[in-house]
Amino acid sequence: MAEAVSLYSGSLASSIATELVVNYGDLDRVVILTFRSPFFDGFERIKGIAERLWPDSKFRSKSIKKETDRIGAFDGKSEDGSRSYCHRCQKILLETGRDFVSQIDADFLVSGELVGKRAEDALEIDREIGLEGLVFRPLSAGKLPDSHPEKMSVIPGGKELTSAKEEIRNDLEVRLGDDELEFLSAEERCKLTRCRYRKRLKDLMREDSFNVNDLNLLDFEDYYKIPPDTKVVLGQGSEGKRELHNYFLPRDLRFYLPTREGPMALVRSRWKSRPENQLGEIVKLAARITAGRGEVGEKDKVDVNYRFEHENETYSIQVTPLEGDRLKDFRL
Repeated sequence: MAEAVSLYSGSLASSIATELVVNYGDLDRVVILTFRSPFFDGFERIKGIAERLWPDSKFRSKSIKKETDRIGAFDGKSEDGSRSYCHRCQKILLETGRDFVSQIDADFLVSGELVGKRAEDALEIDREIGLEGLVFRPLSAGKLPDSHPEKMSVIPGGKELTSAKEEIRNDLEVRLGDDELEFLSAEERCKLTRCRYRKRLKDLMREDSFNVNDLNLLDFEDYYKIPPDTKVVLGQGSEGKRELHNYFLPRDLRFYLPTREGPMALVRSRWKSRPENQLGEIVKLAARITAGRGEVGEKDKVDVNYRFEHENETYSIQVTPLEGDRLKDFRL
């Protein structure tokens, strides 16, 4: 009998597609494959859902961290790049799935992709990466008639497929509950669906280089940019500060209010390339941003401490908080 690899993103669509081949198809084996990326949230939760729904199927994951540059590159094909990101990401997931199919000697891939008006785009990707006729997209049945492995008589087709998909959707909604169904939405799992994240990523991609640590900073609510490439990232409250603490590098500056409650700031820049007079300006502006997000009066003079992570000496500067429109000018 045939063997399949089901690409599982954790979405409701991929859940329906996976359930179809696991419990409705006449298959010898279905391996569930998911992905780890700096752009994806909730891997452990996705793994838990898969193991609960399909306990008898093998679960595997692949890292696509090395493809971060390919996914994140902005090409300007749409206003904010969301469609471009999705197109590149889908191609990389299929490429990774193709390699995994070859690795375990399976017969075809299963995808929950909804092609909509982009049916030809999906077929073009399949042809380009050597998967023509080997990707089963059950939620797009009828739009991709030449790419369905149901010809192998292992997957329901026609009205039987339509009936099975509806039955599966209703069953999953009952088994998962409202909380899990909300998590299955793309906005909860994929950072690239979020407008503000895309804006920050587009800005970061303009820099000469960046790493996963820089990408992690994009997740924080308070993220500011001092041109050309100085980032000021704030952690609010005890939990936010603990999280931000994980991302300090030796050459980062740490800012905080020494005499009152307030945020902690991580300031990252290419310090060695800065003229001496610019260093002082950056420090003062970063201190004003930090104070501006603290609960202090707009005209109050505030002491702000700062130090490099790789040094023991702490310095102090007194500034007036940056607030209102001036603060918004630097926020990404």
